Amino acid sequence: MKQIFAYLLLLIFSCGLLHSDEVIRLNGYLAKDNLVSAQETINKAIKNENPKIIIEIDSTGGDINQVLDFTKTVYLAKLKHRLQVIVYIADKAIGPAAIIPFLADERYISPLISWGDIPLGNENVLPTNLLRNQVLSLILPEQSHQNILALLASAMSDKSIQIVDDNGWKIEGSTTSPNPHAVTRPGETLVVNQHQVEKLGLASGILTQESFQNKWSSESPQPILNSEKKNISDSIYKKLKDHIHYKQDATNQIGYITIEDHSSSINQGTWLYVKNALDYYKQTHPAFIILELNTPGGEVFAAQKISDALKEIDTQYNIPVVCFINNWAISAGAMLAYSCRFISIVKDASMGAAEPLTIGINNEMEVASEKVNSALRADFANRASFFDRNPHIAEAMVDKDIILVFRHGEVTKLDNESQIKSSGYDSDIIISSKGKLLTLNSEELMRYGVADMLLLPEKIEQILTHELETGSWPAKKMLLFQAPFFKDIPEATINAYQMDWKSRFFALLANPLIASLLLLGVMVGFYTEISSPGFGVPGAIGVICLVLIVLSSYALEIASSLELILLFVGLAIMLIDLFLLPTFGLLGFAGLVFFLMGLFGLLLPGIGEVEYELDTKTFNAAGQMVMQRIGWLSATLLLGCGIILLLARYITPKIASYNRFVLSGNEQDASKGYIAGDNPALLPPPGSQGEVLATLRPAGKIIIDNKIYDAVSNGGFIEKGDTIWVLRLDGSTIIVESTKEIY
Repeated sequence: MKQIFAYLLLLIFSCGLLHSDEVIRLNGYLAKDNLVSAQETINKAIKNENPKIIIEIDSTGGDINQVLDFTKTVYLAKLKHRLQVIVYIADKAIGPAAIIPFLADERYISPLISWGDIPLGNENVLPTNLLRNQVLSLILPEQSHQNILALLASAMSDKSIQIVDDNGWKIEGSTTSPNPHAVTRPGETLVVNQHQVEKLGLASGILTQESFQNKWSSESPQPILNSEKKNISDSIYKKLKDHIHYKQDATNQIGYITIEDHSSSINQGTWLYVKNALDYYKQTHPAFIILELNTPGGEVFAAQKISDALKEIDTQYNIPVVCFINNWAISAGAMLAYSCRFISIVKDASMGAAEPLTIGINNEMEVASEKVNSALRADFANRASFFDRNPHIAEAMVDKDIILVFRHGEVTKLDNESQIKSSGYDSDIIISSKGKLLTLNSEELMRYGVADMLLLPEKIEQILTHELETGSWPAKKMLLFQAPFFKDIPEATINAYQMDWKSRFFALLANPLIASLLLLGVMVGFYTEISSPGFGVPGAIGVICLVLIVLSSYALEIASSLELILLFVGLAIMLIDLFLLPTFGLLGFAGLVFFLMGLFGLLLPGIGEVEYELDTKTFNAAGQMVMQRIGWLSATLLLGCGIILLLARYITPKIASYNRFVLSGNEQDASKGYIAGDNPALLPPPGSQGEVLATLRPAGKIIIDNKIYDAVSNGGFIEKGDTIWVLRLDGSTIIVESTKEIY
């Protein structure tokens, strides 16, 4: 029976037969946004039969005109609709907020309150007499304690009015001698404490905030604190409902991408993983995507591409991204967080410290120049603004010289430290001081509107090993789905994107070290094959390395038709010069230039997006990344050239006879000790002299006694037309040396 009664009572409330009191909380700086919302609450309250509102105040500043407009709304509602107003001063009602208690039918205060100094921060907005009269006009004649309220309103509005306590509070007349009973000093507006309010009989009770909430929650069906939406504001709750749409009668798939390795940084491999994941979700179209971050940062260019892709899937494919900062979102990780429509955080979350670094002398990391810093600072601000977050906070994460304070309920950027207001009731809260890079903790992320949801620690069911392996598990096993809105999604199932072996392999190839090793394999493999005629292991290694470079570039969306055309045209020209149309190396050099242009185009991701900014005289993030890659590849070229010189001088001549794997003739004489190739008996003997017909690099063609032979130099190149002599025969390979080296 009790359950049935509770159900019927709930039904009555939902149908509007009973109503709860409307609650307005006025905390911090009172500006248009929170006061417009408060006015809407009043409009809602006056529709009830016996309207009543509860106003809880804890404020030390505000816009005086906006507050006066709000009090006018309350005043008219009291006259027309007999609205009952209960005010609770939770801590401070200083500045324009001090006007509101004059409208109260009942006033409750917490211990150690301060109430008064109405003009604070607005001294030049309204003339004193006008402000005083407007406040006095809010006190209705039938209000209890009308006279003392009028006295307080005058003294709180006008600093020229002095109050004395001489058998009751009164305004002191003009006098030159100090009054021992003075409540205020000359030049001060009145501020009263809880003892004075109680003594004057203006307090209906002194209650702690918890006691006040319990008192009014027991008299109304709904408590003052909305526990159902803990750590999620009403506006965020509404945004979640507006942007995340789920099915009521079917399974709801939730996408999941994770970047959470403290030991590695965001790089081109990370971009490949996220790109493939987003392509997958474009096909499956989940209700939304969770991006879990626990990263120390990484490459700016890779983060920019990921950031653009995250914004695109939200705005172009209507799949919102909810960032879940599970501890760290540092540096480039902060950029990714700013690229998500919603940001949720755990209690030990940190976000910021995005100052750009470069590799300096001795391969040590150094802070980038102001020019680079300026470009990244603007980029961070733009990405923060994309989803309506404060751009100044994003800038301070990049630039340690930015000074930010929390003033009048807003984040304010200052030009220098002398502008910081460090005293008074409405003193500044320093967010970022000069010389300190901004990193925000969970409390600060919520306070300054960077994060939308704070997820408190809770015991939840563990995700099983086989669920992780398959990439599918119930969403209730994640902390995010313990929060309001998310826990109400029916049959929510995580569909985590998992990289297959191909994606992991290409991500490995994207590493600058691996890409450099592939380039080295191409150089050494092709040289060794060319220097020892025939298709063997070195040539195969070179071709494999080249194919891997091409495939990796396509996977990362680096390659274009132009790079491939340059690559293969250059390779074809070099082969023609070597084997068909000897041109003393001129055609081969042109082919080498084309080949390297195509190859470096594949090895330099983002080269097409490089921009040089004339104003700052620096490269953008793509340019910085390309310059770093050029450093890697230049070192590889130098190493490759050194290896080739060693091979040409000491190793290639000795292994020339072992580099052919294809039989070309005289196989029937193998029992006599010959290797495959020409019959050694028919070759010119050692000591024979001849002339180079096609330049030996080190392989080429010679002519001896009007017969043309393939030959290999003993080391280095021998130009066409030079005289040579046969040094020795290695099987069917003729090893020659220039006669110039004899003399």
